[in-house]
Amino acid sequence: MKKLFAVFAFFSVLFSANAHEYYFAFGEVEYNESTKKLEVTLEVNAHDLEFDMKKSGIKLTGHIEEQTQNPNFKTQLEVYLTQGFKITNNDLTLTLKLVGFDVLPNGLLYAYLESQPVELDKQLFFTFNLLMDSFPDQQNKVTFIRNKQKQTAVFLPSKPTEMITL
Repeated sequence: MKKLFAVFAFFSVLFSANAHEYYFAFGEVEYNESTKKLEVTLEVNAHDLEFDMKKSGIKLTGHIEEQTQNPNFKTQLEVYLTQGFKITNNDLTLTLKLVGFDVLPNGLLYAYLESQPVELDKQLFFTFNLLMDSFPDQQNKVTFIRNKQKQTAVFLPSKPTEMITL
C-alpha cells in the first residue's frame, strides 16, 4: 500500500510540475525618435501560445521552436499576434509587422514587431487580450518607453484596453 501511495504521489507531483497556475504576457513598446517607429517586444509562454493558436484554428506543422526559419509560420504568427496586441494612435489602429521571433530554452517566446513611421498623438490606446480567450486568468502588462521615461499598463480579461497619456 505504501508503494502504491508513493507511486501516486510521484506522478501527481510530476504532472503538476508541468502545469502552471498563472498566465502572463509582457510587452515592451519603445518609440524610436530617429526612425519614428514603435518597436515592440512581446514575451509569452511558447506552450500557451501554441495551445491558443491551435485552439483558434491555426494548423501547426510542429512546435513553435521548430518554426523559426518557416516563412509561412512567421506570417501566421504575425496575424495571430496582431489580433491580440493592438496600438491605436489618432483613432487609427497601427499596422505592426513581425520582424522576427526567438524561443528560449526556458520556453519563453520573444516576438519583435515594429510599426511604420508615426507621429504620436497625446494618447495611445493599447489592446492586449492575447491568450485571454484560452486562459481566463491571463494577465498582460505593457511598458511604454519614450525619451527614457517609462509608463506601464495592466490588462485583464475584464479590461483588455488601456490608455497611456504621453
